[in-house]
Amino acid sequence: MNSESKRDKIIRVDRILLAAAGLLFAGISLATIVIDVTPEWKYYQSEFKYYAAEVADEAALDKIPTGVQQIWAKDLDRVDRCVTCHQGIFWPGLENVPQPYTTHPDLSIFKSHPAEDYGCTVCHGGQGYSVDYLGAHGYVKFWEEPLLAGAVASDYNISEKNALVEINCNVCHRYERQTAGMEYVNHAKNLIQDKACWGCHLINGSGGTIGPDLNFVGDKHAENLDWSNFSGFESVFNWHMTHFDEPAQIVPGTVMPKMGLQTRDRQALSMLMMSWKNNEYPSKYIPGFAQEEELRPEEIEKRERLLTGDGAFFIEKGCFVCHSVKAFGIESPTEKGPDLTFALDDTRVRFRQTLQEFVFDPSQSGTMSIIFGTKIVLTDEEKWELVNILTKANHIYKTQQNINN
Repeated sequence: MNSESKRDKIIRVDRILLAAAGLLFAGISLATIVIDVTPEWKYYQSEFKYYAAEVADEAALDKIPTGVQQIWAKDLDRVDRCVTCHQGIFWPGLENVPQPYTTHPDLSIFKSHPAEDYGCTVCHGGQGYSVDYLGAHGYVKFWEEPLLAGAVASDYNISEKNALVEINCNVCHRYERQTAGMEYVNHAKNLIQDKACWGCHLINGSGGTIGPDLNFVGDKHAENLDWSNFSGFESVFNWHMTHFDEPAQIVPGTVMPKMGLQTRDRQALSMLMMSWKNNEYPSKYIPGFAQEEELRPEEIEKRERLLTGDGAFFIEKGCFVCHSVKAFGIESPTEKGPDLTFALDDTRVRFRQTLQEFVFDPSQSGTMSIIFGTKIVLTDEEKWELVNILTKANHIYKTQQNINN
């Protein structure tokens, strides 16, 4: 009798557990069906009608499309489904409502960049095919083009949350000297000229070869960079930021000097580096498709002056990175070393050597001994050329002084 009672009890417990498991399975199945039938974009579309009702009549509301929406930018081979959730981008009057319902911040941009030709992600980043929040914004594993907006801007300490879009804008506008609405990139382009970065680097097809070729440096992904001397959150942007701040820390042995750049300078230059990509967009998308960088007249004159005549020696060899030679109009972006205009007299005073003796044997100067031994290795013919040019520079300076006096 007691054994039968225990058996009945076990059966009852099993039935209860089985029923509970069945209910749990049914609940999970129902939730899966609901999630599948009611994806988050349906919620956004339903909410959009609430906001749209404030600026539109019933007839307009009835025309609001439902279901997955997309823009196919045929020439760019892009399919962007962003408008599935961001239904208000073309609706004036919704500027102050929350995302994803708000009006595009610059409706005038569509006059020169029609949505049907450009889509969304070519400028804003993100993953065009996806229609869920994390996937569409690119916050998923293995996707390397996140939405260039608030979250990423916050990670990079950029106060203007939409500024990072300039990276993608400049992929097309790289050959323009200045582009309306691109304050950071425009600032970076000015720095490139002011600091004469083209003296050491190939940029937009021309320049020096002392430093790395920067024509398509934006194609480098995180795995292509050396992180062995980096500390902090590893991203391409942060690598460039640190490199512009402390070049020798990130790339030991580099000849690139510390430029004394401010935070905004480094942010702007990092964005510019990331924009220099080898894209395959049709020519109609590339202003200045001749692929010749637009330069101001004074910048053209400066390049011609520095790359021709006696002063070209200091640009070609990279001496200008640390030294000005103002007799030839060369100004160093760093001024780390003395002006070489005065080298003829300076070597006598500082090292008790003639200029010729110093150039052929700079052992009295530890720094220049290393530079001539590793970074700027000259042949005997080039050393004689350097002596003659520096002597000429000193003569030009003294002649000018006599004229002024």
